[in-house]
Amino acid sequence: MCVHDLIVEEFEHTKSLSALVYLIERGRELEFSIHGKGYFISRSKSQKYVSLWDNQSEQSFNTVEELIESAIVADSILLSVLSEIKIETIF
Repeated sequence: MCVHDLIVEEFEHTKSLSALVYLIERGRELEFSIHGKGYFISRSKSQKYVSLWDNQSEQSFNTVEELIESAIVADSILLSVLSEIKIETIF
């Protein structure tokens, strides 16, 4: 198993911030849900560096750190609910 696969596994099991930053910075995308609502983190077709999509709504950020600290998910900041998300897919 390569390091990249281990980091994916780490994020799936622990929702580690450093693993999330690593994955997004390397172009991975993430589908997740919380409280029955689906979200998608993407770097492709984003207005800025990285975006969080909720259906047709986009929140765009200049850095992954800004996304984690400022994105609104389930009426909360992503950082405060990260441990509660259910990972659907990592692309």
